Amino acid sequence: MKVDWDFTAEAFLDQLPSQERAKVVHAVQRLSTAPDGSNETQLEKLAGIQNDLYSLRVGGDLRVLVRKRNESITVVDVVRRSQVEGLRRLHKQGQSAAE
Repeated sequence: MKVDWDFTAEAFLDQLPSQERAKVVHAVQRLSTAPDGSNETQLEKLAGIQNDLYSLRVGGDLRVLVRKRNESITVVDVVRRSQVEGLRRLHKQGQSAAE
C-alpha cells in the first residue's frame, strides 16, 4: 500500500525523540505492508463525519491518525492520546447539544 504523510504529521514526527519517531515509522510501515489488510485490526475507526479516518495506537501515548482509501494510506497527524480523548469528548458534547 502506498503511504503519504501530511505536513502536520511530518512536523509532529520531527519533534519527537528518536525512539518514539522510530516506533511511529515502524508501525506505519507494518500497516502498509500487511497482506490483505491483516493489520487492520490495529486500526480504530474514529466516529464522526469522515468515515475513512482511523487511529493507530503506537505505544501507550501516541496515536497515528490515518486516512485509508482503497490502496493508499495518508498519515494525517501524529498526536498524543490525551488529544484524541479531548476530541472524543468534544464530539460527544456536540451530539448531546444537537439533541
